[in-house]
Amino acid sequence: MEILNDTKNRLPGKLIRELFDIVARSEADTKWQATVNIIFVNDNRMRRLNKKHRKMNRPTDVLSFNLDRPEMSDHVFGEVYISCDTARRQAKEYGVTIIEEYLRLACHGLLHLFGYDHKKPADAEKMRTIEQGCLDHVRHS
Repeated sequence: MEILNDTKNRLPGKLIRELFDIVARSEADTKWQATVNIIFVNDNRMRRLNKKHRKMNRPTDVLSFNLDRPEMSDHVFGEVYISCDTARRQAKEYGVTIIEEYLRLACHGLLHLFGYDHKKPADAEKMRTIEQGCLDHVRHS
């Protein structure tokens, strides 16, 4: 897993790596070797990505893209983009720290890479439960 920071924001790299390990242990096949990139961007970049890929001309908090087959060691399995600007606003709105919000968004994006979705209420509840379990593990490690 690689963390790429296209902003000037400080990131909780150690905690994001711990979170990735927790998610990967429970969701990835042991034969998978491809890299996952978690990329922190500003709202302008996120808006452009959202417009290009989802036809929505506004920033969003997190976007995930599956790219290559996970068995290939020299490939990128997927990328998770997180908007630092939106994360900051949401952290304030939800009454959590920016670190907690970065971790929640990273977990959410990673679960999307592993096939989870929240279009149906039952799927959303399942995803929320797994997300919360992974985040609890990071907080208690």
